Amino acid sequence: MDQLHHILHGLAYVALGVALLVLTRGLIGLISPYSLRDQLTGRDNAAAGLAFTGYLVGVIIIYLGAAIGPDQIEMADGAMLDPTWSEIGMSMLTVSGYTIGGLGCLYLGTIVVDKFVLRTFSVQKEIVEDRNVGTGAVIFGNTVATALIIAGAVHGEGGGPLSAIVFFLLGQVVLVIWSLFYQMITKFDLHEQIEKDNVAAGTAYGLSVIAIGIVLLRASMDDLVSWPDHLAKFGYFAVVGLTVITILRAVTNRLLLPGTTLHMEIERDRNLNAAWIEGSVAIGAAAIVFFML
Repeated sequence: MDQLHHILHGLAYVALGVALLVLTRGLIGLISPYSLRDQLTGRDNAAAGLAFTGYLVGVIIIYLGAAIGPDQIEMADGAMLDPTWSEIGMSMLTVSGYTIGGLGCLYLGTIVVDKFVLRTFSVQKEIVEDRNVGTGAVIFGNTVATALIIAGAVHGEGGGPLSAIVFFLLGQVVLVIWSLFYQMITKFDLHEQIEKDNVAAGTAYGLSVIAIGIVLLRASMDDLVSWPDHLAKFGYFAVVGLTVITILRAVTNRLLLPGTTLHMEIERDRNLNAAWIEGSVAIGAAAIVFFML
């Protein structure tokens, strides 16, 4: 009977996850400045599809961050008791609230990209009129990174709406700083290349942002016992993550692409293979930071 209870419990959360994805489609359709349906299926706009996919992935990440946690009650004798259906129902309502609130934060993150990251041109114009997949890749990466930060903030004991908002805001600051730092260590003009429909440039940058998100997930996911300690830890991981990813990017440039450079391959040749290599190394570096520090 306990096993059946556990299976039904899991199926209920699966159903809730699917329902939230459907809700995400409807809400994004309502708040989007362009017709999502027309762009996705009428015009087959890959840039809009990639940006929208970032929302879907992001919502699931936030959902898992809120849903995964202690789901059993410890009794006085140390035994673990499965939650009742009423407790599961309350938990699912809470998880739904965090997820829907997180979706709003993801949308705000897109505005941050438009105003502070890709500030030299209109993101909406690039996606809708130019169908710029490189811009879509940047939106995808930033949305997923934002979701990772929020998921960490609501995951641990002591996490809640306040921690989600605080770490969302801090995360956006770090992502904007990374955009400035990335431009400093890149020999070509990132904004110019993305505006010129260089998909490789947008993809490389978008994947690097996901890597930063993974590091910040590690920084925000532990139990919130003390705000000063938690904020200090967040700052520590932000600095370490940016440093490690930058160093390994230089290693990639010298060792994994002999006879050429990332800059040449991405700017001159618009080589997506170079973008995938740069991005995978960045995400690999972030994974090392996540598990080893």
